[in-house]
Amino acid sequence: MKTKVLFPIMVLLMLGLSGCHSHQNQSGYCTVKGTVKGLKDGTKLELQDAFNHFEIVGTGVVKQGAFEILPDVSSPTHVYLYTRKGKQLKDFILEPGIIVVEVDANDEEDYATGATGTISNDTDRKIRNYRLSGDKEAEKALKAEVMNADPAGPLALANIESWCESSAQSLDVLDRLSPELAELSYIDELREVLTRRMKTEVGGKYIDMEYPDVNGNPVSLSSVVNNPDNRYVLVDFWATWCGGCVEKIPQLVELYAKYHEKGLEIYGLSVDLYHKEWKTYLEAKQITWVNVCDGSGGGQKNSQVWYDYALFGIPTTLLIDCQSGEIIYRDGSDLDAKLAELFQE
Repeated sequence: MKTKVLFPIMVLLMLGLSGCHSHQNQSGYCTVKGTVKGLKDGTKLELQDAFNHFEIVGTGVVKQGAFEILPDVSSPTHVYLYTRKGKQLKDFILEPGIIVVEVDANDEEDYATGATGTISNDTDRKIRNYRLSGDKEAEKALKAEVMNADPAGPLALANIESWCESSAQSLDVLDRLSPELAELSYIDELREVLTRRMKTEVGGKYIDMEYPDVNGNPVSLSSVVNNPDNRYVLVDFWATWCGGCVEKIPQLVELYAKYHEKGLEIYGLSVDLYHKEWKTYLEAKQITWVNVCDGSGGGQKNSQVWYDYALFGIPTTLLIDCQSGEIIYRDGSDLDAKLAELFQE
């Protein structure tokens, strides 16, 4: 559904897991079915409810390259489809109807294609197609339509971090949620995070951090910001298991090659739990900018930097002006344009 898992992933890492259990009850609210490539028959699948602390609301098994799940839900929600072993496959909206999900586990970008068959999922697919075709105006207009709807629906809530331009706008969306969404248990916590997050949005100051690099040497963000060779530092919060993060890496590689000699540095903060997998990925993808890892696995309960920057999820990127220490960009789809503008000065 999104490029952030995100949320991003987003809500999971904000809230943390809270005693997931598997449901076998079939509510009849909706049906999720589709085809699967790249997974063996017998692979077990789970639907995890991002609006309810990632409780497992449905399970299924791959049979002859296909699957079907009847989720145990009674209201719209945002779910992630995982294998039982923890491989993220998709995220999409559960709502009444037949939801069609086509999975290609061998394609790193496939996770972001979402689902089809219902209003929210078809709308999300249209937005993605506009983005892929380069029709930014149509993409922006449809996103605005989703976010400005009254009442705001599950697609708006699922993308409240990645489609809103500020925390103030996100708080406005929360004020317009449909009654069944407004009653969700984590909305109050979400409001608190949004309020705290304003401190590190555009116009705020960066908060320092220090974590080990691939050689185990501590590297602080302030040391990179204060390096006289650097004019701007792009902080990238990510992890190797985050599909949206992986999808974004090629863009960062391109931007780094284009602007590094002009004064751009990237400080990549991975929340990978296992350093070996992180190091292997960096080597395989030849990612050469400043890379550190907090080893937390993400989430405010585990990571101080996650709390400090009030992250909803990953990937999250922010750009720091090295002269002032001010944050001049946080997320958004216009990073290349922003950097082009800055380096023309």
